[in-house]
Parts: sequence; C-alpha cells; structure tokens
Amino acid sequence: MIKKLLIGLLTFTALSATAQNSLSDKAEISLITVAPGNELYSGFGHSALWVEDESKGLSVVFNYGTFDFETPGFYMKFVRGKLNYMLSAGRISYLINSAKAEKRSVIQQKLNLSNAQKNEIYSFLIENIRPENRFYQYDFFFDNCSTRFRDLLEDVLGEGLVWEREAEGLTFREYLDIYLADKPWQDFGIDLVLGQPTDQIADKRNEMFLPDLLMFHFDEATYNGKPIVKDKIIIYEADEEEAAIGFQILPEYITWFLCLFGIFLSVRHHKSKLSDVWFNRLLFVITGLVGCLIFFLWFLSDHVATVNNWNMIWAFPLNVVLAFLLFKKPAKKWHTAFYAVFGIVQFMVLGFYYTLPQAMHTAVLPIVLYFAFKSFNLLYRTKKMNV
Repeated sequence: MIKKLLIGLLTFTALSATAQNSLSDKAEISLITVAPGNELYSGFGHSALWVEDESKGLSVVFNYGTFDFETPGFYMKFVRGKLNYMLSAGRISYLINSAKAEKRSVIQQKLNLSNAQKNEIYSFLIENIRPENRFYQYDFFFDNCSTRFRDLLEDVLGEGLVWEREAEGLTFREYLDIYLADKPWQDFGIDLVLGQPTDQIADKRNEMFLPDLLMFHFDEATYNGKPIVKDKIIIYEADEEEAAIGFQILPEYITWFLCLFGIFLSVRHHKSKLSDVWFNRLLFVITGLVGCLIFFLWFLSDHVATVNNWNMIWAFPLNVVLAFLLFKKPAKKWHTAFYAVFGIVQFMVLGFYYTLPQAMHTAVLPIVLYFAFKSFNLLYRTKKMNV
C-alpha cells in the first residue's frame, strides 16, 4: 500500500500518446492482487489494475499506492495524515519481479466488461494520472490502493454491480490483529494509537480496504446477474514459509513483569523502606509520552481512526509532568485527591475492560492494574505521611 510495494515501478512516458487511442475489442482489464509480505509496509497486501491490449502493444499497471519521498516535510505530513499518495503506472514485469523478490504471490482476475466499460475505466485512469489529478489524501481504511478500484468499478458499472459475498462481521481492529499476528510489537503499537472508530464492524464495502478481501468480493460479485470475474489466474505462487518456532518476548510479558515488579517494590517499601519513587516516575514518564502521541494523533492530525482513543485514560499526557510533582514528601492535599481520582478511574477501566467501546490490547491490562493498585497504595501512604 506504499511505494515499496512496487520496487522499481516506472512511470510510462508513452501514456500521453496512448491516451488518445481507445482500447480494442481484444483489450483486457484485470484486478491484480499481491499477497501480504513479511515487512510491516507490505503486511496487508496490495491491489493494482492491469490494462493490456495486445493489438495496440499496450500493457500498463495502474497503482494508487505510491508517494514521493522528496515531498517537503514528508515525515510530519505522514504522521499528521496529510501526506498525498498518487496514482502511478508501470510495467507488469516490475510488479511481478518485485513480488518474487519478496516471496509474495500474485493473482490476476480478468474482469468481464464490455468494450465501452473498459474504455471508460481506461480513460478515467489516463485522466487521473495527469500531474494535476494524480494526488489524493490517503486513508488506510477508507481511501487506499484497494478502495480506489472498488469505487472506480462501482462508478462505471452502477447498480448492475452487486457484491454478493457477505461481510465477515469483524471490526477494523480485528482485521489488523489477523494480519499482524506475527508482528506482536507492531500490533501493540498500532493498537495504542488507534481509537474507537477502529472498533466499528466493517461492512462488505469497508472490509475491501484489504486487498485480499477486495479480491474475495470480486470472486463472487455479479454484474447484471453474471460473474464479474471471467478468469482467475495465479501469475506467481510463492512457496509457503514455515512459521518460525521459538520463544518470543511479547508486549504482555513485559507489562506483566513491570506490574509485578512494581507491586514487589511497593511491598518492600512498606517492609524495608525501599524507595520505589524512581520506578513510578519512570512509568509515568513513559505512559505520559505515549499519551502525548495519542493526543497529537487525536487532535492535531487528520487521521480518522485515531480519534476518541480510550487509551488516554491510563496514558495521560500530563503524566510526564506529574512524574516529578508526585511521589515526594511532604504529600500535599492535591496529591491525595489525584491518587483517589486516578485510582477510581483505573478500577473502573478494570471493571469494564472487556465491555469498553474500544478494545484495548491485552498488554494494557497489567499497566492499568498496577496504576489502580499504586494509586490506592500511595493514597494510604500519604495518609500515613510516609510517601
């Protein structure tokens, strides 16, 4: 879904010349699906549209998943959701060779279209690859390299196109969990920054944000009662790789260790006066920085999926400051009030953990548990004047 998916993709210099010519009756338009790769950027697969007309010597692959690394302020625009992606065109050989290098299967679905429909699609793509039209504001769920082709076919075919396949009934987050099952730390990080909209059930159209699901829906789609796919070809089938067997440190292992270690320090503090201040401050700083990122993506970016993020309940941005204002003697009245309110909120999160409007990653539970325990532990200690 980003530029690396089609390494070496070339923009056709001959497009301006071919744009004036209509496709012949022998032209074919195919949906190309590239299987997910091992890297995070390729982990969700890729979609492209292949237009070929042997009688005119035309063979071009259109791709909505590219962007320009030379864009001024590239990284800030990417984080803020303001990075423009663009439509590009290249040779099918580059796409296939790139997929082979990354051991990713390539599947072709030839579409059952009339010549007029093929020309309408081709004319649309030619018009939209012009420099003034080729850019669009990318959205991972609702406007990406797959949804663009879904929308194009819907516009051209109209009400005659029927998506017969039923939706899986999964949320956007559940789909991400499936595709990131072998990348637990990336899954944890993405889960932290995605808010409540990600927990909406994806209907049959919205689940086509994934190239695989777009392909599956095309398999069963009909146009005026006839299958829209007339032929399905495996251009390249990658060998299945055996899953690596071995111990893997998961995020929840780390957070449970921190939770239990923090409780141990608290108990030792009570028995031997061993200070746990440094641990609490470090944990507050880390969760505060996470909270600052959540705040930025929620309020200062254009990302639709990062708003209303309930993780801010425990990853509170002000934790960065509170880390140095709390946990010290003599305890002030506002310290006591904070511990009470913060502890009650954390206990409420624990009580409704599995019924919250937003699904939280399992690695979050130990952090919330420790904050709930520590808040009331500190509340007790302040009353004893023993902070």
